[in-house]
Order: sequence, then C-alpha cells, then structure tokens
Amino acid sequence: MELFKDETIKEYMEYKLANPQNFSWWNYVNIKADLQTALAFAKFYYPEIIEVDNYFLLKDKYNDDLLEKWKVSCQGDKCAVEKMMNLYELKDFFHINVKDDEDSSVQTPILGDILKLFWTMSFKQRFPSRNISVQVYEEWDSMFITVFETE
Repeated sequence: MELFKDETIKEYMEYKLANPQNFSWWNYVNIKADLQTALAFAKFYYPEIIEVDNYFLLKDKYNDDLLEKWKVSCQGDKCAVEKMMNLYELKDFFHINVKDDEDSSVQTPILGDILKLFWTMSFKQRFPSRNISVQVYEEWDSMFITVFETE
C-alpha cells in the first residue's frame, strides 16, 4: 500500500532529482527533522487517550470547561460529545509552517487519510473490545478529523 506518491512533496522530489542514486524518505527526514520532532510525531500518530466521565477523549485536545459545555449542548449524548471534543481541523496541525509553494489542498486530505489509518490501528490495538471510530470529513471548505466510541 502506498500512502502517497513521492511527487506530492515538491521539495522531496528536488532532493531526489539532485541525488538520483542514493536519496530516500529516510534521507529527507534526516534533513528536515530532528529526534525530538520524530518522537513528537510518535505521539501525533498514536495519540494518548483519557477517559473523563466515561467519555473517550484525546488527551492533547482535552479541556474541562469545553467538556462541560458540550455535555450540555449535546444533552449528554456520549457519541456527539466525543465527536465535538475530539474534533480538529487538519490544516490547523501545521498552520504555523505553511509553505506557499506547496499544494495543501492535495496534501491535507492525504494527511487526514494517513492519520485515520494510524489512529484506527492504534485504537484497535489498545482498545480491542471497544468500537472506536475515526472519521475524516470535509465541511465548510475544510477537512476535519474526529474520534468517538460507538455502542
């Protein structure tokens, strides 16, 4: 299974064309990132979960006040609360480091599909007896990801 075509990342292709015999994604990562970034991505692709009042919540997205507001707004509907608490706009993960010459409208849906794949695998491995659903969808000209438990 190919996650995406090499040509999706223009800069990678430039390096590869300059070094046709010996350039790989591992070389690209070595140029672009450091060990701390790699470790941070491990948490990004395998997010930590907390359970508060029986809600399945992404730890890095959690906020006490927001949970209380969504519990009221969603009338305690567990699935709806989790969908909203865990909702994230994909482009916001990297809004600080956006390159003008890259086509984010192509790359963002690819990121969504990859996150969905890894999150789904990680939740199945950690919570094998639970029905955890990861959804990526487009709305208001933007891509979103969320995770929630179904009965």
